[in-house]
Amino acid sequence: MSQELTTSQMAHLRTLLMERRAGLEGQMVQNRENLAPLSPELGAVLQRNEAREIDQALTNIDYADMARIDHAIKRMHEGDYGQCADCGCTIPYARLEIEPQTQHCVNCKSKREEAQAAR
Repeated sequence: MSQELTTSQMAHLRTLLMERRAGLEGQMVQNRENLAPLSPELGAVLQRNEAREIDQALTNIDYADMARIDHAIKRMHEGDYGQCADCGCTIPYARLEIEPQTQHCVNCKSKREEAQAAR
């Protein structure tokens, strides 16, 4: 565990992670229901296909977010939560409160985004 995070801060962040996880589970259920086959009288085939593609993309995003949350919870148990996965520095509590599943400090996240944009 990061030395800068208190027990109450860790408990708060764990609660945030669990709430986000529950919210994602609900969204994923809704997305899966939207992917269920539709009857022909509900509209044009093209519109249904586009809607299904959007629901599938949202489901994929939710799965990725869920994996990040699960990884953060695992890091809490392992004792290295709150440390940047790239440089090892302590991620500030304020950043973790906004995005508790983050694995990177602002500096390393910016570098990753710049590298991705350059591709």
